[in-house]
Amino acid sequence: MPRSDTLPAAPRFTGEAPVEVHTLLSHQHVERCLVALRSLARFWTAPAVVLHDDGTLDADDHVRLRALGAARVVSRAEADAQVEQTLANFPLVLRTRRGNPRIMQLVDYFVLAGRPRVIGMDSDVVFLNRPDRLIDWANGAEATALLYSPEHGWQPKGIHWLPDAVPGRPFVDDMCCGFVAADAATFFDAAYLEELMQRTDPDILPRPRFVTQMLYSLMAGRLSPELVRDLGEPYRSGRLEWLPELPERVICHYFGSHDGEDYLSTLTAADPGLRQPSTEEPAS
Repeated sequence: MPRSDTLPAAPRFTGEAPVEVHTLLSHQHVERCLVALRSLARFWTAPAVVLHDDGTLDADDHVRLRALGAARVVSRAEADAQVEQTLANFPLVLRTRRGNPRIMQLVDYFVLAGRPRVIGMDSDVVFLNRPDRLIDWANGAEATALLYSPEHGWQPKGIHWLPDAVPGRPFVDDMCCGFVAADAATFFDAAYLEELMQRTDPDILPRPRFVTQMLYSLMAGRLSPELVRDLGEPYRSGRLEWLPELPERVICHYFGSHDGEDYLSTLTAADPGLRQPSTEEPAS
């Protein structure tokens, strides 16, 4: 992927909203994360940003990421120490997290949250339009515990494990955990997560793909249906070329995570603003 230094300088995040954007990040994916966050900053600078180092970020990565403004980079050592202390009574959660770093996308986003509302976002999500619904939700207009990006129409997905992996437990179908917005206190329950992991086939928990998505779906399934909302087609998960044409589409996903290819050129053809300065003031 081309270095995102070629992108124009984006507005800096101010951190004035009661919401944080959390992303788990490796050194390999810093470039695409910068594209993702700059695409958001074109429309909305109010969130604070929390970037979770999977243990591979170097000093230069930290400097570049902090230049985004209200961005905190949490080192792996710092995260490990805090999570181990906070979740000391949940040994299976801790053991699973040590062996499967992707679980950090569920555990760390909420244990290390400094604000009441959390947006969990993969490093290859791109914003194409102003996320009005998220902005309203962040400002308290929608009393939901979880908003999520729907994912349907292709396989494989983590959901197909659920009937066999954790039988009898309610879950949310067609949910992508790569883009979620949650009330931290209502959504995350370490005791319930420990119980879910105890009921899950131990051969599944270490797997590198789909486990986090499965657990997000199950965690959401315990909540009252009125507290969980699908964000709808404008926030549907998928690469841009997979999705129906929709002028008001807010995000697309997976621009850098399939077969090691670079799909940024497809995005910039559809949205030249990814390579040009924004001409409008972002929403606060």
